[in-house]
Amino acid sequence: MPSLGNKITLSESDLKELFALFTSVTKYEKRRIYDPANDDHFLKTNLAEEYSLTEEKREYALDAWRAVLYFLHLRGYKLTRIDEEIDLSFSEDEFID
Repeated sequence: MPSLGNKITLSESDLKELFALFTSVTKYEKRRIYDPANDDHFLKTNLAEEYSLTEEKREYALDAWRAVLYFLHLRGYKLTRIDEEIDLSFSEDEFID
């Protein structure tokens, strides 16, 4: 994922990966999206297809938060809050066993 100054740009494969992470709530599903031999591999995602949500808004927000944090963690980004660095490795535990 290239970065230009303070702006993060997302590639098409980044968007596919984020969508796959967002829709994979279990550790099992997460492993499948990173397995190139699997039909659920994130690069096989068709972003032009429609997707309908049936979750509550709260669950949607939590899924999106988990996906973004894990995605940033995988890319080596660091999160800081008022000069305190937050280790994003906790995002691994946000996936259900």
